[in-house]
Amino acid sequence: MLSIPNSCKVNKILPKKTFYNKVGINSNIKDVFINQIDKITWLHKISFETIGMPKTKEVEEIEIFQIDIKEKIIPSSIIKSITKNISYPILFVIKYGDNYCYAIRVEDNIYNTNWNEEISIDYNAISLEVLYQNIVKSIIKEQASYKDFNTLITNKSKQLELEKRLNMLENKLKQEKQFNRKVELNQEIRKIKEEYNAIN
Repeated sequence: MLSIPNSCKVNKILPKKTFYNKVGINSNIKDVFINQIDKITWLHKISFETIGMPKTKEVEEIEIFQIDIKEKIIPSSIIKSITKNISYPILFVIKYGDNYCYAIRVEDNIYNTNWNEEISIDYNAISLEVLYQNIVKSIIKEQASYKDFNTLITNKSKQLELEKRLNMLENKLKQEKQFNRKVELNQEIRKIKEEYNAIN
C-alpha cells in the first residue's frame, strides 16, 4: 500500500450521511451510499502543515480517502458525489476485502488502476500541485511522459470518449444482421481506432 509520512495521518471515519444528506444528492446515489458502501475513512491529509511542501492556488492540499465497498466495482457515482462537495483533490483507495485499487477524479473523468496494482508517490516535487500531477500520472501510467500535464489530461479524456464510442459500435456490430450495415460499422470502428492511435 501507499507509503505516506506519518505526519499526514488522519484516520477518521466519515459518516456516509455526511455526503448523501447534501442538497442535490438524488435517491439513486443515496441508495448506492447505503447499499454498496461499507465505510469511508479519511486516511491522510497532505498539506504544507503536514509535510512542509508549498501549496499553490490550484492545489492547496491533497486528501486520501479509503472507500470500503460491498461489491468489487469502482463506485464512480460515489467518487463524483464526494469530490463535488470537496474543493481539494482526493486520491481514493478502493478496498474490497484484501483487494484494492486507486482512483482519482480529474475534471469530469475518473481514472483508476487495476485491482491490486500498486502506485508510487514521488515526493520529490516542488509543490503540492506537482505532487498531485505525479499521482495522476502514476494512475494513468504516464510517469515517464514529459508532456504538459494539461495536454496529457486532454489526450486521456479524448481516448476515454473514443473508447466509449468504440464499445458502443462493437456492440452494435455484434447484433447487426444486415451485411451493408456491418460494413458501415466496421468502417466507423476502423476510423475511431485510427483516431485513438493518433493520440500520443
